[in-house]
Amino acid sequence: MNVLHKAKYFIEDTNPTQKEVSMALLFARIALGVFFITHGFSKLSGIEGFTGMLDGLGWPMAALFAWLVTIAEFFGGIAILLGVFTRFSAFWLAVITIYAWIGVKGLALGMGDGGGDVDLLALGLTLALFYAGPGALSVSAHMKKGDTQEK
Repeated sequence: MNVLHKAKYFIEDTNPTQKEVSMALLFARIALGVFFITHGFSKLSGIEGFTGMLDGLGWPMAALFAWLVTIAEFFGGIAILLGVFTRFSAFWLAVITIYAWIGVKGLALGMGDGGGDVDLLALGLTLALFYAGPGALSVSAHMKKGDTQEK
């Protein structure tokens, strides 16, 4: 179905095809993966500052949590981007996002550096990928397809 035809009937079409769902999951994985990779890399580049921020917020074992969050964001972002360990990564990234939103921003929804609008978007995407999985256009699906062909 071409894009113009789809646009013409977007209100009535409530049953997406499997290909459309796969594309939607791919776009969600790309956006979320790049988001967490860049955030994890920035924390990795300035781990002392991130540790200091957590310590200033009163987190116990701030250095340990700083490293755990940084590793989870960076490598979880890579996993989600590729579509491997998607549900596992999405679960832990959702937990991190909830803690960041509640613990750091106090559930604020304002825009800008102090707002939680980005946290809400990240949480929504991580939960969507947790429930739906990586989709057909992923490394996991490709590996699974290869396993079934060998049998």
